[in-house]
Amino acid sequence: MSGDEGTPAQGAGVDKGTSAQGADVDKGTPAQGAGTEQPILRARGIKKYFDQSDGMLDRLLGTDSTVKAVDGVDLDIAEGETLAVVGESGCGKSTLGQTLLNLHTPTDGSVEFRGEELAGLSDRKMRPYRRKIQMIFQDPLASLNPRQTVGDIVTAPMEVHDIGDSEEDRLERAEQLLDRVGLKPAHIDRYPGQFSGGQQQRVGIARALAVEPELIVADEPVSALDVSVQAQILELLEELQDELGLSLLFITHDLSVVHQVADRVAVMYLGEIVETGPVGAMFDDPRHPYTKSLLSAVPRIDPSARQDRILLEGTVPSPISPPEGCRFHTRCPAVIPNDDWDADQQAFRRAFTFRNRVEAGKLDPKAVRARLEAETGGADTEAVAERLVDDALPGDTEELPAAAREAIKQAAEQVAAGDEEAATETVQAAFPSPCVGEVPRTVEPGPNRTAACHRVDPEREYDSLL
Repeated sequence: MSGDEGTPAQGAGVDKGTSAQGADVDKGTPAQGAGTEQPILRARGIKKYFDQSDGMLDRLLGTDSTVKAVDGVDLDIAEGETLAVVGESGCGKSTLGQTLLNLHTPTDGSVEFRGEELAGLSDRKMRPYRRKIQMIFQDPLASLNPRQTVGDIVTAPMEVHDIGDSEEDRLERAEQLLDRVGLKPAHIDRYPGQFSGGQQQRVGIARALAVEPELIVADEPVSALDVSVQAQILELLEELQDELGLSLLFITHDLSVVHQVADRVAVMYLGEIVETGPVGAMFDDPRHPYTKSLLSAVPRIDPSARQDRILLEGTVPSPISPPEGCRFHTRCPAVIPNDDWDADQQAFRRAFTFRNRVEAGKLDPKAVRARLEAETGGADTEAVAERLVDDALPGDTEELPAAAREAIKQAAEQVAAGDEEAATETVQAAFPSPCVGEVPRTVEPGPNRTAACHRVDPEREYDSLL
């Protein structure tokens, strides 16, 4: 089995101007005015929660195991626009896409397609909309029936939606679609397993196009493919969009492909949209700290466009119990100090990291005590506390104010003594932040842009992002 058999025009060497190297090229006017006309798809307050209770015991104990996969998302997609939804794996991107298509019934909120409500419609009532909205899945082979030929796969949606006058007509249409996506009409009798990964994804695209949709949701359509094949598929999607006037919701965790395909970007973190804007403006001037950290990882050909890598500390919190206030505050490099903090931002970030670790129960006094006893033959509470601080905050802590050092020492001793509740109260009192207790408003920091961060809220009067 050979590599992808796409045509040369769909190869990997084509790009839009300098978009692969920087952020100075936008695809066109849709990126600048997604809200000037009625959007083809409009979502407001979309939530999708999953109940993960294992059984009777969870219910008796009142354990809250609800996964807040999507938690209050507002989203517009304009006619002919490509909107990219980006974020780390597990942030809720795929669930959002499937909820917008009513493949998951929304827990709350509204989804309108051309002004008509979709949320909560039955399968029967959704049928007319399935023709107008199609999906391309992440794993091409898993989304194709291995026991069906390509002809069967591509003609099946036509049969469901009564497209074509006869079986022969539908097969002819299927051959035309295969040719359009860069495959040979003779491939119509082959099975999915006889194709490469890129070819399988082309089959999936042909199937989505079979019912002549107006909107396509592409869920990580190139993540399972080799880099060279990724470029071919992206180029194909762009060509098809221009040719057919499609609107596209492009879901990805890889910002390096966004500039090639997207008009606008929506950045998602832990079930929420934290920033949106035209792709060029977002690459040039990210406003939310999370967006800035994601973009810092994107390779740039132009050395002048490269950024220092921003490494986020800690893991993504559980969507079962997301942090209060700004959900990003546990990892944010620009978390806001309280007014009386008299050191710099970096110092506060270190102290606040210690607070997070105490609150999350990440300090392990038993393990530290056992290690010290093995090393020295004994370990009192003070020694354990000192080692806990060294482990949690490696390096010099002298840049911290004296009151902060004392609070850290006190909290560590409380943890070492087994009183984690008191330690939590100590660090919360010593290192407060408006990012913890107050949910940030969604504001408009620029034309056609939104961001949900206290630092860009003009009413908060905080310093600009660091």
